Amino acid sequence: MSFEPPTAMSPLDAVPEMRTAARWILGAAAAVGAALLGTSPLAAAGQIHTTGTAVAAYAGLITGLAGVGWAIWYTADALVPPLTTPKSLDTDPRLRDLRAQIANDPPAFYGPFGTSMADLLAAKALHQQVAANLTAALAREQDPGRRSLVQLKLAEAGTAVSAIGGRIQTLLELSHAWCIRTQLRRARLHTLAGAAVAALGVVIFLAATGAESPPTPVPAPSATRTAS
Repeated sequence: MSFEPPTAMSPLDAVPEMRTAARWILGAAAAVGAALLGTSPLAAAGQIHTTGTAVAAYAGLITGLAGVGWAIWYTADALVPPLTTPKSLDTDPRLRDLRAQIANDPPAFYGPFGTSMADLLAAKALHQQVAANLTAALAREQDPGRRSLVQLKLAEAGTAVSAIGGRIQTLLELSHAWCIRTQLRRARLHTLAGAAVAALGVVIFLAATGAESPPTPVPAPSATRTAS
């Protein structure tokens, strides 16, 4: 029975590219916010003549800033390294899709050691205990033939421990990368929603500042009196 996990690229190899994409989205959101809201208030300041116009313009600016902040908040979340533990694979909601894929072919991920991360941890602990017992037995054994047999079993236990540890490490790396992937996908959706809110804010602001024209000055009464 083969204990070795399948060889492949580490899932962590994709993390730098995903974080680069998150930084690009973050920079794009900030640039869009600056373009939409950076010069509009100054350009339209002369169009605000009444309290109602000022309130509507303020509401538009706040809405636009909220949209930009919304996009930046969720995109920046994708740059925060998630805390991934062996328990995360069974409980973290961000890994729901990964759990579904693993359930379709458990041996590809867990090998002959079970069907869950808990099974892997239990199998590793068991083989470690077996290795410890064999090490103690080898120290007491004097018969050359039996010593050779114990040494063979000890090597097998060590190989199993190493293989299980490799699978656990691979699953931890996969879980970590998958969490970042989920955060990035969510950030893209929230960026689109935030951009829509920012555009709404700009529309409200422009509508408010362009809705009213300055009041027409009333001509002063003529000082000339009509001759009686």
